Amino acid sequence: MVVVNSLIASHPAAAQQRPTGNGSERGQIVTGPALESATQNTAIIRWTANTGRGTAKHYGIVRYGTDPANLDQAARSPNKWNQSLANMTYRVRIDRLTAGTTYYFSVDAAQADGIGMGLKSPVNRFTTRPRP
Repeated sequence: MVVVNSLIASHPAAAQQRPTGNGSERGQIVTGPALESATQNTAIIRWTANTGRGTAKHYGIVRYGTDPANLDQAARSPNKWNQSLANMTYRVRIDRLTAGTTYYFSVDAAQADGIGMGLKSPVNRFTTRPRP
């Protein structure tokens, strides 16, 4: 996805499916992850996943960094799961980014009790807006 007039690019890749920590549930990313918006110093990453069962509160997690082999920073955001819906949309805001910099990221999710949802994505990238 390329956001016109903002010099921001996101390169999503296919999702992976793997068992969660307890092995009884599976989660799958159904759309995204993708850059929803970005400024010089912030970005919002969005994706939708079939989260299966679990706790009513989930956390969207974005691991990121400037080296695709070293995603050494993390941002997370709580989401309340509407249990009548099969899919949940996660939105995670990343703050304190550097202007004009390419960041690499991977998404995942966890239940409130810390059990992973098995949503880890391949590494994607985006670039923040440059300073004027």
